[in-house]
Amino acid sequence: MEPVRYNPARSEDDERQDGSAMVGVGICGCGFMGRTHFQIFEDRPDTKVVALMDADPRRRDGDWSQPLGNLPSRWPARLDMTGRTSHATVDSLLADGRVQLVVVTLPTRLHADVSVTALRAGRHVLCEKPMALSFAECRRVIAAAEEAPGSYLCGLCIRFWPQYVTIKALVDSGRFGKVRAVKLRRLASAPQYSHGGWLMDRTQSGGAIFDLHVHDVDFALHLLGRPETVFARGQTGPSGGIDHVESLWTYDDDKVVSLEGGWCLPAGYPFEMSVQVRCQEATLQWPAPPPADRGPVMLHRADGSSEALPVGAGNGWTGEIDYFLRCLAENRRPALLTPRDSAEAIRLVELELESIASGSAVPLA
Repeated sequence: MEPVRYNPARSEDDERQDGSAMVGVGICGCGFMGRTHFQIFEDRPDTKVVALMDADPRRRDGDWSQPLGNLPSRWPARLDMTGRTSHATVDSLLADGRVQLVVVTLPTRLHADVSVTALRAGRHVLCEKPMALSFAECRRVIAAAEEAPGSYLCGLCIRFWPQYVTIKALVDSGRFGKVRAVKLRRLASAPQYSHGGWLMDRTQSGGAIFDLHVHDVDFALHLLGRPETVFARGQTGPSGGIDHVESLWTYDDDKVVSLEGGWCLPAGYPFEMSVQVRCQEATLQWPAPPPADRGPVMLHRADGSSEALPVGAGNGWTGEIDYFLRCLAENRRPALLTPRDSAEAIRLVELELESIASGSAVPLA
């Protein structure tokens, strides 16, 4: 189907200096990730946030004074609402004809329903990870995305994080031989900043295995494809769900992937993410050292030499948004991260949960 075209009914404020149309963005959910996306869109010359939706009237009306998140932020405490509409419901936001791209940053249990609604309303959708809380729900989103005129992208931002992009490119090049082992790690203290504490309710967030660990599940799939077997151990945490998981994936050529993720660490523990890829002729490592949102990838060669490899600017959130907007401008569907890719990450999480419950390795059919 033809992608949604930019709405020609716009004001002078919705035009760039060269007279071309800006993309009108509507954000559903004004928590940490909603505000993070807001700032990125506001920094761009080709987008304008024209509508906000949130259940909390203060937040949707621009009171963003509450500190949020596990990484530094720079949004204003009081948002200038000039040229923006405020909405209590998704349907109300979708009634604003200026909204061409809907950003879904609501509690995870709502991701599938809101994405499907927005796609059926003819909008493009950028939905925060995970796609949904079950593979069955993911199928609904896939069906809507494949039938809709608009495009869909799930915010699995690690595929776009500069250090991970560098590692993926080097692995794909075959420069250092075959991959033998991968270690992925993502740890934090329990996120207590979500509105109404929804992240700490597994019925709304799925727990850390869905909200946090899914990033590394997706990157492992992106890097190496589907494993042959999955074996996992997990612990119930503050959300009531699996909030700490350690998983081992095996492949038919004897390579292995180990993944650890969770938010069971004490308050004040710094957010941590890392990746190590051991190839036949070299090992790639990041971070080295922290902080975990920047810095070079370290290359350790078999001959004992080491090198710090430069990486691209920005982060995964700016990268995914830049990529999605390029796809929209070129009237093509995102190929780097498809709806089916995003659903596959949830399928692997469900297999890890099956392994945790059974105590046995689970083969992939």
